[in-house]
Amino acid sequence: MPYIKELINAGGPIMYVLLGCLGLATIIFLDRFFYLHRARIDTQEFLRGLFNILKNGKVIEAIAICDDTKSPIANMARAVICHSDQEESRIRMAVDDAALTEIPRMQRNMKLLACLGQIAPILGLLGTLISLMNIFSKIQSQGHFVETIQLAGDVRTALITTVAGLIVAMAVQLFYFLLAERIDTIVQEMEKAASEIINFLLTRKLSLAEPELNTPDDDRTGGKNDGD
Repeated sequence: MPYIKELINAGGPIMYVLLGCLGLATIIFLDRFFYLHRARIDTQEFLRGLFNILKNGKVIEAIAICDDTKSPIANMARAVICHSDQEESRIRMAVDDAALTEIPRMQRNMKLLACLGQIAPILGLLGTLISLMNIFSKIQSQGHFVETIQLAGDVRTALITTVAGLIVAMAVQLFYFLLAERIDTIVQEMEKAASEIINFLLTRKLSLAEPELNTPDDDRTGGKNDGD
């Protein structure tokens, strides 16, 4: 730990900027990681239960299950079910609209994460150039009397910032890759789930209206009217 503090102090102000980039990237990664972890569900098990409910004509209950399941896949299924009484083209348009809502939600701050990964090595290079400018400035001002130990300190600073920039860039790129892989997996499951639900609903005609329940009073009233 003391050695790391020494490297940070030796690297100069650029090191604190790089640490800020790494800290921000870590926060974004953890936020997206846990969000995507909660969004993952057993798609086949979810669809199997949904189909069993829809086979019994319980459309409202199926929609309620989709609302209770916090997942982009469930939201996609809800969009399909809510438009199940329309033409196939309208159902697929509803799927596209749901995808346009869910995918950007999963990709939130991903562009910022990619930006941090790209500017980290540039910041390291900037720190290196600043250190080289200090070296040439000392040589110009002191000439042949410049001490080697002074130049060695600036050279060390230049190397530290370069290495730090590359390390931060690699860490952020790894964060981005892991999140992008999870997002791609969920998007593929969304497409598969939407296709299976559409194919299931096309073979059945569901009604989105809740069935009317006849009460005993209604039956008695109906009986009196018949008698009249």
